[in-house]
Amino acid sequence: MSAGSTEQLAVKDCPTCQRRRIKCDRGLPSCGKCGKRNLECPGYGLQLKWVHGVASRGSLRGRAFPSPDAPPIRASNPPHYSSDSLTETRTTGSGLTVLDQYSYSTVGFSPSRLSPISDLCLSQIRPLHVSRLLSWFNDRVAHRLAWVPQQNAWRQMILPMAESSETVLSSILAIAAHDLASEYPPNDLGHETFQQMSKNYQNKSLSLLAQELNSLSTSSTALQASTTSAYTLASVIILCNNEFMKPQGAGWRVHLSAAREIILAAGNRPSRHHQLASIEEFLMLEFYEASVWADLTTFDNYNMAIKAPPGSGKNAVFTDFIQVIDQITRLERLRFFSGVVEQTSSYGPMQDIQSQIESARNSMMRLSESIHFSSEADQHGFELVVWMYYHATIIYSHQALSEDAPSGDHVRKSRDEILRYVQFLSETRDGMFAQDLVWPLFMAGTELRGYPTGQRIIQECFGNVMRISRTLDRARVLSFVEAWWNEPGTHASWIDMARKQSQSSQYDILIV
Repeated sequence: MSAGSTEQLAVKDCPTCQRRRIKCDRGLPSCGKCGKRNLECPGYGLQLKWVHGVASRGSLRGRAFPSPDAPPIRASNPPHYSSDSLTETRTTGSGLTVLDQYSYSTVGFSPSRLSPISDLCLSQIRPLHVSRLLSWFNDRVAHRLAWVPQQNAWRQMILPMAESSETVLSSILAIAAHDLASEYPPNDLGHETFQQMSKNYQNKSLSLLAQELNSLSTSSTALQASTTSAYTLASVIILCNNEFMKPQGAGWRVHLSAAREIILAAGNRPSRHHQLASIEEFLMLEFYEASVWADLTTFDNYNMAIKAPPGSGKNAVFTDFIQVIDQITRLERLRFFSGVVEQTSSYGPMQDIQSQIESARNSMMRLSESIHFSSEADQHGFELVVWMYYHATIIYSHQALSEDAPSGDHVRKSRDEILRYVQFLSETRDGMFAQDLVWPLFMAGTELRGYPTGQRIIQECFGNVMRISRTLDRARVLSFVEAWWNEPGTHASWIDMARKQSQSSQYDILIV
């Protein structure tokens, strides 16, 4: 290269030139020496390699394990998802159940097409990147999946399942790699490496799920069915959360539909294994909460069936508020379709909703006394979030159900309280509850037309949430709020505007 050249080169030789023991020209995106000899240049990033090695001594003698000297794994194409690939009914017109369709959509990823991760979840010998991804899930991802870091079932229940389930392990590695990729700029080699790694593990998990879904109907014992169901449900819920992290993606709807069928099938079993009951309750709670958030912007295909959360209060942090939000959404849909709420619903009039909101706030305040926070500042931050959910749910109830103008004094008061609390919260431990703020920020934002000062606060807070706890669909949620601010007044509420725009998949936003 001449002294005046500005050509960018890789920082190390490509693996092919290293293996051939020749000097690599380090050209980007692939080296010229490989090209001249019609050799495939693998590039300069991390290469995933697997083979069935066998331990020759020690406690793992005779056991197969991955070896770093095998040919690199080639990723299959990711599954093609669409929001209508699964129906809401148990049986489709072709006679296939939802789980049949889900299994059919994953069966293309047969284990024979992917180099297996043999005994990876049981072996003490793991590639370094696996340990890094598991640590990343434990330290970072689990934090963002939980309402409260100190009460984290993702660490305490789900992560240990990876030790005995290759499917759960692959799902965890997929979401961890996807999250870790976000640490790098979009065009960075690290971003591309971990994104590809995430796809590899997602495909591996999908191929195993296809087998497990089939075995659910052929399990010979209640224990076997319970075990398979718990691991399968855990994997599906993890993959659903992984899809939440992909803006404008609809894959999460497919996973939610599959999770619903797995839960319904589990409910028909005579009994569940007691050791798995608490894990299944947590996963059912996760499914319920995700379904409620999804239903906020679901209109044409809204599921009118009652969604009952698990009876246990363990790990149910904000579930009391989410139940009220679920009821408000259902009542709004009934009101839209029938024009009558009280005669069609068993939940009572507007006053009953208000009392439930008060009850949810009181319940959450009592819960704050039982959580072992790291400091008083963290407990105070949690209580501020509770108050924000209280005011956000009040705003939503009036927007969805009140005959009065939704911009009344009581709604403006709740809006202003959210703006005040979010500024107080910024003075507490940075980022502790960032993942919990989308709902109250969104609801306050819908009441800020003609209020530029408040709009700037919402925009800044959304930016902080995305910086701390990932973008997810939050950029589009903020864009929706900004469009609502500039809406000329043709819609009575943001709900009406969302209902109109829901006909386009572009506006299938998820407020989480």
